[in-house]
Amino acid sequence: MGGQRNASPTERWEYKSAVDMAQALQPLRRPLSAQPTTLTSDEKGMLAQCVAAVDTLQWAFWLAGKALENIRTGKLYRAESDSFEEFVWRRWQMKKAYANKLIRTWRIAEAVFELLSNEVAPIGATSRKKPTPLSLNAEKALKALNQAQVWELVPVADTWDVDAAVLVYKTMVEVDGVNVTAKVISGAVEALPDGDFDAEQVIDHVRNYVESLSKGDPEESDDVDFTAQAERAVSYRWVKRLAKKDTTAASRYLDSLQSQIDRCRAELLPAQGKPQPAEPAEPDSTKSTPEVPAQSGASAA
Repeated sequence: MGGQRNASPTERWEYKSAVDMAQALQPLRRPLSAQPTTLTSDEKGMLAQCVAAVDTLQWAFWLAGKALENIRTGKLYRAESDSFEEFVWRRWQMKKAYANKLIRTWRIAEAVFELLSNEVAPIGATSRKKPTPLSLNAEKALKALNQAQVWELVPVADTWDVDAAVLVYKTMVEVDGVNVTAKVISGAVEALPDGDFDAEQVIDHVRNYVESLSKGDPEESDDVDFTAQAERAVSYRWVKRLAKKDTTAASRYLDSLQSQIDRCRAELLPAQGKPQPAEPAEPDSTKSTPEVPAQSGASAA
């Protein structure tokens, strides 16, 4: 009796599949207790089981990607099909391109889920460690995370690695008041610098981009502090540290910035009132050419 009471609740919730979990979940006809604002241990256990079942919907895309990679890499399809493409289509009517997309995202998704899950208080927890910018926003981000968001991080993982992609995402989540969507992630990734990976530089660029989103439409801003905007766009402290370490790299970085400024000026700004050279007027054939009076003493040719 005592051993059953002290058994680990997780042992009861280990299922071979999501179907097993669903079948083991008993439907309720009424609350299990009359306690108005607290849950009994049985209720906490059932809530955790229910949350785990619903979470499978959110985790499905990266779990599927992980499984598909095993099928493809291990050629586990070979007993039924001649190719991975044929296998996924016959089994799930899934196109190869989509299967490969799931495969490319699962490592990032798993790492991001682990990052956020570690920051979310477990069900029934009454205390936790001191809040951090990440932990304050982690639960909201975890609920909203989807395949479209993770897909926008793939270029970062392809350029550097999964840890770099997670750092980009983590930096965005840590900024208060930002709704991290696929579009926001795409913009942040596009704003990243080229070249070798530098964590501080990546964080600076992502923060600058995300914080700029809260400033609203430029047309709606009457009083824009352009000096402050420029200072945020170029991290003086980071450039200073880079210059101490490698002046050539700092010079190359500043040259790249200047090149970007010149491009924006050339492509986005109007002619800024500069006078354009006048083109020579073409003669109007409808008008008669005035006769030039002959000069006195001029001899005819």
